[in-house]
Amino acid sequence: MVDLYRQLKGKHPFGGIFQFMQPVALITDPAMVRNVTVRDFRHFYDRGGFTNAAHDPLSGSLLNGEGKRWSTIRQATVPVFATGKLKAIHPVMVQLVDRFRVALNEQLLTRGGEKVELKHWVARLTMSIAGGVLLGIDGNCLNDIRDEGLYGQMGRKTFLVPKLWELFLMTSFRPVAKKIGLRLHSPDLCELFRQMTNDIIGYRKAHPELRRNDLVDRLLKLTEKTDSDGGLSESEIVANVYIFFTASYEATSTIVTFCLYELAQQPDVQERARNCALESRAKYGELTYDSLSDMPYIDQCLNETLRKYPSGINMIRVVTEDYAVPDSEVVLPKGLHVIIPVYAIHHDAEYYPDPERFDPERFSPEAYAARKPYTFLAFGEGPKICIAHRLGRMQLRLIVASLLCSYRFECCPETPLGRSTAHSVIMMNDGFLVKVRRIE
Repeated sequence: MVDLYRQLKGKHPFGGIFQFMQPVALITDPAMVRNVTVRDFRHFYDRGGFTNAAHDPLSGSLLNGEGKRWSTIRQATVPVFATGKLKAIHPVMVQLVDRFRVALNEQLLTRGGEKVELKHWVARLTMSIAGGVLLGIDGNCLNDIRDEGLYGQMGRKTFLVPKLWELFLMTSFRPVAKKIGLRLHSPDLCELFRQMTNDIIGYRKAHPELRRNDLVDRLLKLTEKTDSDGGLSESEIVANVYIFFTASYEATSTIVTFCLYELAQQPDVQERARNCALESRAKYGELTYDSLSDMPYIDQCLNETLRKYPSGINMIRVVTEDYAVPDSEVVLPKGLHVIIPVYAIHHDAEYYPDPERFDPERFSPEAYAARKPYTFLAFGEGPKICIAHRLGRMQLRLIVASLLCSYRFECCPETPLGRSTAHSVIMMNDGFLVKVRRIE
């Protein structure tokens, strides 16, 4: 996709390509990104993801919701991520980070010295946070060395990577793909989340005095409505619990690990980030909710990580009403898929010179203000911006700042990084070792 983007850029705000037998418009101009995501959003309302609720119930989430269904779920869940709610859950997150440090310190002292498989450790932490703040559960992720709790169960379930012929059918012949039962999630994974969600719901209903007004409670309220009023079925509740939980823990852990990987390679940048965190902690007495918004260099490091390793490689939209492209005679027909190549834009040398270099100065206030708008798309843009982006940023700031205050991260011979792009997201491969030295 990057090569196609580079070939088409400068010739037109978008170019036509084929994905298998399906014509697609590939956006190459930031102004067109603005049109699709913000200005003319009503023409590009849906994401066009493959769903097959009959065989793959986890596919029927907010991520793939369309029309009124998407709007209903989003409006119901927005309060979960409001400022007041984020302030209320901040102490819970701090407690989990403290527990993480205790477990990591024990690892450093008794179970193998300084080399740590960082990806798995950070994923345990972010899964604990996702379970605690979104679902009100303790998945026993931090002290579960034998992987018998939720972390181990998730790891043993299967996220399916479609074969080429399956992608062909999912893209070009969706009715056939649905009829023959193609899916993106294994039956084991679907069953795990069905059981977990039903257990949570059953407990909430049996103990109404313990309602938390969290994600589960907000979704439960929608089950009390009829389908015509925007009510959700049991399978839709499960699908949305899955997507919020998985996106929260997987995306956050990946970005934290990539960030620490880059900081391990540049000790001077790491030291500057650490000093920023220490200064903010000293100013506020501890890493309070307000202190997390007063760490400019930490933010620069995180934004540069999100630029270099965006969670989503592409954003896809579907033309929901015929769209006349401004300043041209071209009309994009209803039903056409539009791709915004996030990774390619984030690695465009016009906007980010020497794009493979990790440089937090790209996100200094001066550099950010001088760059073209709509060239940083880490959380999306417009009405379909990631609903949990504020929670995501709070987690990222807290975790990175806390770890930098307590540890120094260094490369070792096993540190070289591998990554994959399964499911159109960037994920870190297994086996990422880094030296972790305790400093307080």
